[in-house]
Order: sequence, then structure tokens, then C-alpha cells
Amino acid sequence: MRSLSWIRIRVPFRAPFVSAARMWTAGDSWLLRAELDDGRIAWGEAVLDDEDDAPVLEALLDDMVATALAPAPALLDRSGAAGRAMASVLDQLALDDRAVAAALATGVRVNATITAGSPDAVAASASEAVDRGFRTLKLKVGSDDDVAALVARVGAARAAAGDDVALRLDANGAWDLDGAALRLRALAGFGLQYAEQPLPAADLAGMAALRTRVGVPIAADEAVASVADARSVLGAGAADVLVLKPARVGGRAAVAAIARLAGAAGVPVVVTSSLETGIGLRAAIVAASNLPDVPGWPAAERDHGLATLDLLEDDLLVGPLEVADGRLRALAAGALAVDEAAVARYRVPEVAR
Repeated sequence: MRSLSWIRIRVPFRAPFVSAARMWTAGDSWLLRAELDDGRIAWGEAVLDDEDDAPVLEALLDDMVATALAPAPALLDRSGAAGRAMASVLDQLALDDRAVAAALATGVRVNATITAGSPDAVAASASEAVDRGFRTLKLKVGSDDDVAALVARVGAARAAAGDDVALRLDANGAWDLDGAALRLRALAGFGLQYAEQPLPAADLAGMAALRTRVGVPIAADEAVASVADARSVLGAGAADVLVLKPARVGGRAAVAAIARLAGAAGVPVVVTSSLETGIGLRAAIVAASNLPDVPGWPAAERDHGLATLDLLEDDLLVGPLEVADGRLRALAAGALAVDEAAVARYRVPEVAR
């Protein structure tokens, strides 16, 4: 390896993105650039859920740049969320260009995401998404949505999308058990594919109880930050579906390990983004392309939460990843190449090595 360096970047969103957890106006990530012995340039992107983990991640990056050696697995394990983010970076550096090119050419099916809004706004967004070829819509919901408001919004989405389009909800852990049960019972007639993280991530007992109280399948997202977390969720019977962020759980190897565990329990896995740029999203597409089938829901028929690049002002790739007919893929050459001029534009001043 000829050289290593890293920088922190901040890419503005085209418009604020609102979930029950927070509002994003920009996406922060850490990029590791490696010039390999054969002259090729490899990149890895790290994303963190909690800014408090940044010093640990930056120390890991500093150590790798100084020594040209990857951190030991034991150190990554001890480093928690930052260690898993670093593992994801190392996984991206090791990606085979041919495997990436093949995955990007074929692409993966993806869902559209609809943020909070009035029933009329939700209906308009749903209609637009269906016209673009999406076959699954995910509606962001939260603690401010009472039963009547939820019924109106979900009903508007269903009426606009039609019965052949799948609907998902994502509450980002905003509800309590009784409130979630009340809401989901009221929505049972809309044929929801699943409700994602309706309760706080730590409430596995509540998630398991909720599965017995409502007829809507329950998905775990924030509750699955690692392979160990996945074992806990599956052991508690807390989810019908696992939603995995490769950047959060530690890269493709962690996704594959969790998918094997889940598959053995008959639980399917869906891959979603951490709102990263196209650099990290390429690895997420590869991960989503290599999931096992589960009875009742073959891997090829799952729509993943990876259609998020449009949120960003720039995806940092020379050739874009685009959604066509409900699939995210590279429609033109260049998705393997990083736009280094764009990377430089979004550098966070004085945070680089």
C-alpha cells in the first residue's frame, strides 16, 4: 500500500429529512483513501449514529494511517460502534471491483421513503413514487401521529398507490407498547408489510409482546447494531424482519453472518442505508445482492432501503447510481470511480489526516 489518508466530510441535504428520531440537514461521514501498490485508489466510508463515537473512530483511522496496518479485530470489538464503523471501512477497501461492477449493473430492488406530511402531501408523494416504478413505499411516522392522523396518512398512501404496492411504516422507536398496539390495530386493514422499530431499541420484551398483540409484522432496525444484537433480537422473538445497515453492523461480513442467523430462524433480512454517500452505498448494494432466501420471501423479491442518494447534494461518484423501474443501479459508467474534486469540496475544515 503506497499511501493512506482520511478526511471527514459533510454533504448538505437537498431539503431537511425528518424522522421520529431527528432532522438531518447534512450527512457527516469519514472517508479513508488508500493508494494501492498497483496504483488503484480504494475508498471506504464510515458513518456513525452518535457523534460521541467520533473520537474513537478518528483514533482508529489515525493509527491505520500511521502504521499502514489495519486495526486488530480484538481492538475493533472493544471499540463498539466506532469499531464496527471501522470494520465497514476495511470491508469496503477489500471489495473486488468486478464484484462491485456486477452488483451495480444488476442493481437491487429498493423502496421509496415518504416523510411526514399531510394526507394530501403523502398521496402526492406516493403517486410520484409509483410513477417512478417503486413497488414498496416506507412512511416515516412518529410520536406526534395519533391514531386518526395515522389512519388518514396511511389511507391516503394506500389509495394513491393502489393495492399492489407494499406499504411499510418506520417509527424509529418513537412509540410505547400500548400506543404501538393501538395504532397498528387501527392500521391493520391497510395491509402493511411491516412496522419498523415501533418501540425503543432496548425494549426487546415489548417488541416480542407487540408481535402477539397485533397482526402487523414487526421489523427491528435500531435494535440490531451488531451480530450480538441480532442474536438477542432473534432469541427474544422480537422481530419478524431484521433491517440491517452495513455501515452500522460492521460491513458485508457482519450482514452475511446476521442473515445466516436470521435465515435459520425463518426471519428475512432487508438492507438499508445510513444516509451515506455513493462511496459507502456501493458496498451496501453488494451486501443486499447476496442475501439468502427465506421461505415465503425470496431475497430477489425484497425491496431495500437504499434509495437515499437523492437526499444528498452530491453522491461523490463520477457516474451516478440511479433508480429505474424500482431498482437502484449504475445506468452509466463511472459509479466505480470517486469524484475527488467533490470530496474536497465537502471536507470539514481541519478534520483530516
